[in-house]
Amino acid sequence: MVSLTDQIKQAFSALGMANAGEVSGRYRMEAALHPGPASVAPTCPTPGRRLIALGVGATLPAPVLGYAASVCRRLQADLLFLTTDPLGLYELLAAHRTLLKGLVPEAEELSAVNRRAVLRVLERRSRVLFAITGTPDDPVRCLVQGKRTLFTAHSPVPVVMVSDPTVPLWAKQPYVTKLSC
Repeated sequence: MVSLTDQIKQAFSALGMANAGEVSGRYRMEAALHPGPASVAPTCPTPGRRLIALGVGATLPAPVLGYAASVCRRLQADLLFLTTDPLGLYELLAAHRTLLKGLVPEAEELSAVNRRAVLRVLERRSRVLFAITGTPDDPVRCLVQGKRTLFTAHSPVPVVMVSDPTVPLWAKQPYVTKLSC
């Protein structure tokens, strides 16, 4: 039989963790419930700051990055780049240092460009407001509804498609073309 003192300690501990699920992601909740060497919580982004995810493929058009940076400034959020090539990402960003001034960019390396890998990152990062896709080869594009994939689970965040305004109107869709949840 458990003593009253141990029951009170357990109740206070549970009360202290009561709202942890509201601000933590699934992996952090599991780590809090089952502490030990097997459960490793991912590193936390800047505390209190929200994130906007941006998929980066082989190219990163300046209008897409400009849209993401302006939204980050308006919403007081940081930018999370989702890419399979982190070294190529830094080369792409070298030309756009002025657009990123004042933002704290983070990069998440994906093992492959597929729906499961992107969903895993977005579920692990609980502070992501929405994701932006701007090129056909970026990882976030697989979350857009209408793309047939094996895993058709809904995205945990809305997805915004942004196109390049310099492309002629007959060859593209409107600037912000689709919002998918």
